[in-house]
Amino acid sequence: MKKTNNKLGEALRKLRDEKGISQEVLAKALDIPRPSVAQIEKGARDVSVNELDAILRIFQISYNDFMELSNPKQQKRRTKKGKVEFDKERFKQLLLYILQKCGGKPNVGETVLYKLLYFCDFDYFELYEKPLTGMPYKKLQYGPVPNQPDYNPIINEMKEAGEIQIVNRPYIGDTVQTKYVAFTQANIDLFTPTELETINRVINRLSDMSARQIEDHVHHDYPWAVHAEGEIIEYESVFGRDGEFAQRDYETEIMQAGASDILEDLGSISQDEYDYYQNFKQK
Repeated sequence: MKKTNNKLGEALRKLRDEKGISQEVLAKALDIPRPSVAQIEKGARDVSVNELDAILRIFQISYNDFMELSNPKQQKRRTKKGKVEFDKERFKQLLLYILQKCGGKPNVGETVLYKLLYFCDFDYFELYEKPLTGMPYKKLQYGPVPNQPDYNPIINEMKEAGEIQIVNRPYIGDTVQTKYVAFTQANIDLFTPTELETINRVINRLSDMSARQIEDHVHHDYPWAVHAEGEIIEYESVFGRDGEFAQRDYETEIMQAGASDILEDLGSISQDEYDYYQNFKQK
């Protein structure tokens, strides 16, 4: 079984140009000759299912998003999910801050970066029930990724402004690592001390993980697990977390809420009762 048409080739060319990956580098990652990549992009060569799976993994993109690249008129930009609105400027500064803090680590390529962004946004939403940046994230096989119709224009803007550069290099085995380099400091004035505390906690906890380790880790996170592949992950699903992923002590919160309800039902104590318990403590 093979997937083939001109749209697929056009989508591959656009995505490769957008990510700054040469035909030579992509050919090596796919274990095919460079002319084969050129033929695919011209629509003159079929793409096997295994090759297509490898392309989607290399570029961290879903099949539907991949195919939409060949027809911009069909793309639907989604900037908010429910009541969670996306703040583009805060997302840019979050990206720059993460790169500033840990982008130089050898393991922090695009895969790890995507997961750090996701955990910053979802951990903060769980803790404070309001968005940090509100970026929509989509569930893919290898973990959540920023929604490409929202993400790609931001990255292109930042590249054109000279704020970041994206480089591709051979990595472990025959893999290609896409790495982001920041050329400007993040404007941390956009974040409160509480927001920075949450961001730093994510960086300290996860930024030393390899791409494979952080993929395996996020597969156990409740918001990713309960959505179908290709779906936008609902921020509200974060409240189903438990174990090591939970940022809040839900059991204690439930007990405290129950105690508050009991006290409300009992009402305030009388002065005589208060005096009685004070005298009892002193004996």
